[in-house]
Order: sequence, then C-alpha cells, then structure tokens
Amino acid sequence: MSVKGAFRIFRFSNLLMVAITMYLMRWSIIKPLLGVFGIDLQVSELAFLGLVLSTVLITAAGYVINDYHDVRADQINKPTKLVVGFDISRRSTILLHWILNFFGVCIGIVFAVLYHVPWMILIFAGVPLLLWYYSVRLKHIILAGNIAVSLLTATVPLLVIFFEYPLLARNYHTDPVFYPNGLIAILTWICVFAFFAFMINLIREIIKDAQDLEGDTEMGSNTLPISYGIKNTKRVIIGMTIFTMMVLGYFFVTYLKDWISLTYFGVALFLPFSYLIIRTIKSKNSSDYQFLSTWVKVIMLLGLLYAPLVNWLIKNYLTR
Repeated sequence: MSVKGAFRIFRFSNLLMVAITMYLMRWSIIKPLLGVFGIDLQVSELAFLGLVLSTVLITAAGYVINDYHDVRADQINKPTKLVVGFDISRRSTILLHWILNFFGVCIGIVFAVLYHVPWMILIFAGVPLLLWYYSVRLKHIILAGNIAVSLLTATVPLLVIFFEYPLLARNYHTDPVFYPNGLIAILTWICVFAFFAFMINLIREIIKDAQDLEGDTEMGSNTLPISYGIKNTKRVIIGMTIFTMMVLGYFFVTYLKDWISLTYFGVALFLPFSYLIIRTIKSKNSSDYQFLSTWVKVIMLLGLLYAPLVNWLIKNYLTR
C-alpha cells in the first residue's frame, strides 16, 4: 500500500485529532481543575498513552472496514480516491481491520483490568462491533448511522474521565472540599466538550450525506437527503447549528463571564457557525458540501483549542 493510500484509508488527520482531543481533556481540563484542590491525576502517563493508542487503533479499524464496504459508492462519489481494491486488496483490508481491532481491544482491556475499571471492557469490545454494524447496516438507515458515529465521537473526550473518575471517587470520597462538587465540575466541563463533539460531528455527517447523494442513492441507502430532499436537509443542518450555538452560548454567558471566554466564543465559534449557516443556504452541488465539511472540521478544531485557554484561565484566576 502506498503512503498516499495509507493516509486515505487511515485518515491520519482524524486519528491525530482523536489523540489531541484526549490529551487536551487530560492536560488542559482535568489536570488543572484537580490542581485547584491540590489533587493530581490518578492514571499514569503510560497507562493514558495505552488508552489513547487503543482508541486510535480501534478508530483506524473502523475507517478500514468502512472503506471496505464503501467501494461501490466511492466509485461514484470519489473515484480518484479509491484505495481498497487498488492500493490494497480486499482480503488484505479485512486482515488489516482485524489486526488493528485485536491490538486496540487487547491494550484497552489490559489497562481496564489493571486500573480496576472492568466495565470499560464493554466499551473496548463493543465499539468495534458497533463500527462494523455501522459500515454494513446503520449508515444506510436515515440518521441512525449519523447518530451512532456522533455518539462514538462524543465518547472520545468522555473516555478520559471514565478512567479517572472511579479512582478519584475511590480515593477522595472522604474529602468534603473536592467530593462531590469538584468532581461534578470536572464532569460538567468534559460533558460540554462531548456535547460539542457530538453536535459538530452530527452536522458534518449530514453534510457528507448531502455531498455523497449520488453514490448513496446507487447503494440504496436511506439517508436524510435521499428521503427528504436537499432543501429539508439544509433546514436540518441550519437548525442543528443554531441549536448548538444557543446551548454553547448559554454555557458561556451563564458560567464563563470573563471577557476572554466571551470574546473567544464570539470570534472563534459564533462567527464561524454563522458563516456555516450562510454557506449552507448557498450550497448547490457536491463541491459546495465538500467545502462545508472542511469548514465544520475547522470549527471542530476551534472548539478544541478553547481547552488550552481554559487551562490558562484556571492557572491565572482560580489558583490565585
């Protein structure tokens, strides 16, 4: 398989985003908030690296199996970017999928057992099955596949606290200053980022359905654009964008009243979201939706970059 083919089938930029998201949640949100209470992270850096590696490998396996089942549609939607059957055989693709899943699941289970979080085994074993079922069935059902993938995206920041939470609750449940209010504050922050990840990915998934309308129709998929048309799909995209802006706006105005956070929300989120709405209204063809998909990834990155700013605000205001 060529280097170019590897980049396409593994989506290295997306995998990098997964790793960055997890480390930002750990170092920019959880660690500084724990520092306010004089508490350190409970999961070692080596164990956390294992968690990140496991998540990245399982995610990569999901991309591989999705491309395996998408060959026919991709021959129509993006014929110049096909990898499966050209750079890598279909048999090798399946083998690669199983290898990635095997190592990803094994690493995750090892650390779940070592840190006494056995219920996490269900996540590590269940996610590959869900990704496989998505590629063969869910993605062809209206909104079901979109929601499933978006939920998995929202799980990425949540995984970070899933490992820390049991240890924090176990070790500091007698600390009245930290437990439960401090732990609730950390959970709230992570959940806001998870909400943002869910909504922004759901918006992007629906945009991609509009972009891939021709190929999905050939495959017999029942996506939102196919079932309800492009005009109604645009209305859904705009409605979800406005809803996301309102929820984030409420959070910023109610809980983050410092001018730095409000300025960041206005410039880095409100304006890009507003531009997304304008471009959605004007979009007419596949290339327009390709631009929208890229623009949503920009908004996703801008949302994540608020995490380092949170770290700075905590260190310069809450710890004084």
